[in-house]
Amino acid sequence: DIAHDLRTPLSRLRHQLEAARGRTGPEGNAVIEQSLAEVDAILETFSALLRISQIEAGARRAAFSEVSLERILSTLSEAYAPVAEDRGQKLKTIRAAVPPIQGDREFLTQMAANLIENSIRHCPPGVEISVTLALENGAPVMSIADTGPGIPERERENVLRRFYRLESSRTTPGSELGLALVKAVADLHGASIELVDNSPGLRVTVRFPPPEERSRPT
Repeated sequence: DIAHDLRTPLSRLRHQLEAARGRTGPEGNAVIEQSLAEVDAILETFSALLRISQIEAGARRAAFSEVSLERILSTLSEAYAPVAEDRGQKLKTIRAAVPPIQGDREFLTQMAANLIENSIRHCPPGVEISVTLALENGAPVMSIADTGPGIPERERENVLRRFYRLESSRTTPGSELGLALVKAVADLHGASIELVDNSPGLRVTVRFPPPEERSRPT
């Protein structure tokens, strides 16, 4: 409720700052640009909170439809490969034939995008990022792995919490709601999340339930 109520005045403030841009000197414009960036960061946080709340409410479960994880990962890989390349990273995709699942396409796309963005944002140049889709015991398994600095084992459960920041990422832009949103989407689809050492780096694996479990009423 707070996020919803505050988003309107913040949006109004942003429009006012936009209107003021260009009407002041260079120093004033610099302050306005910085203020716009701060407002955008706050609005992004509120949007993520609202989305997580919407997911956790489960209202959209009734509107689940057939979703191709292969198509989602193919589209995202094409979109993010140039981004990774610009940062001196390499993004590769390994996809096996996986039957469609019942789910929310928008939320599943957001989940996969957040995991890919997380690796790109927190890894230095020279890192390889792998996006993998496989079928294990009849169930789809999606994983995003990188050869970056990884996450200490004692912190891996913590990073799934809202607003939790590793000490090493305190200067990195973002609300640190990305992995919390990933967990919310996984829970909505009855999937599990596992964060393990990729030796080096981090591997995040999302295991979806087999077809017989997905078809059971909840």
